[in-house]
Amino acid sequence: MSNDIGKSIALIIAPYHTGIHNHRVGAGPHRILAKGLLDRLHNLGYTFTFKEIDPVDDFEGEIGRSFEVIRRIASYVSEAVKHGSFPILLAGNCNAEIGVAAAMSGIQDFEVVWFDAHSNMDSPDEATSGYFDGMGVSMLMGESWKALMATVTGHRLVSLDRAIFCGVRDLSDGQRTKLEKSSARVVYGGSASQVDFASGLGVLFDRTAKSSCLVHVDLDCLDTSIGLANEYAAPGGLGADELLDCLNVISAKRKPIALMVASFSPDLEGGDQIADVAVDAIVHLMSVIKEKS
Repeated sequence: MSNDIGKSIALIIAPYHTGIHNHRVGAGPHRILAKGLLDRLHNLGYTFTFKEIDPVDDFEGEIGRSFEVIRRIASYVSEAVKHGSFPILLAGNCNAEIGVAAAMSGIQDFEVVWFDAHSNMDSPDEATSGYFDGMGVSMLMGESWKALMATVTGHRLVSLDRAIFCGVRDLSDGQRTKLEKSSARVVYGGSASQVDFASGLGVLFDRTAKSSCLVHVDLDCLDTSIGLANEYAAPGGLGADELLDCLNVISAKRKPIALMVASFSPDLEGGDQIADVAVDAIVHLMSVIKEKS
């Protein structure tokens, strides 16, 4: 792996919801691009490559299509890192993080900082809704879909003691109990009281001595006062400035090695505002990385 990661960007686009192109959250990546992301990254002085995942219609069903998207992401991110580029993935579904983590499996003990309103720890035996994209973390930690996970090149289990959740708040009683009993570190969101997300994140970083992290931003981490990031948005999330403050803490405490932004249905209320926040967050993190490189 090149030591020059961060001097160039590999922008990877996965505009799919359960393998369906531009459907629901699958339309999010292109809305973010339409907000001038490429020009703003170019103005920071980065060189970059651009790759969009081709359609996966020939694969069987929701599960088959979704895993093919994940496999292709793993391949493209791995190639980007091999060439010393910083991967930025704009995806529909948050389970695309599986592909990013697989591509980084050669790095020992990286952490995953996961901004999200939800824990995504459901297994198929627990998810009565059948919502596949609520299972991404359970897949990463080896609890579910094991045979298909083995088809993702580079996949290694990511133990929950390497995970930090920020902004989690929309949980059933069972989901909350499962998260609380796990080894994951959590800065909970919620509207019952004011939360200092950045300070809480800093405290959790100080509990371990890891050096690098993947940054995962589900846009429903944002408070609904900004807009509805998707159909599962909930009040009590991060404000735009609070997200930037958290990214500053991450950059001060760890070396970011990849960024993923996902779970954005742009046609809901406040879609343009959500997209603006997403672009600002991406550009802010890459600006800080540029300053440190």
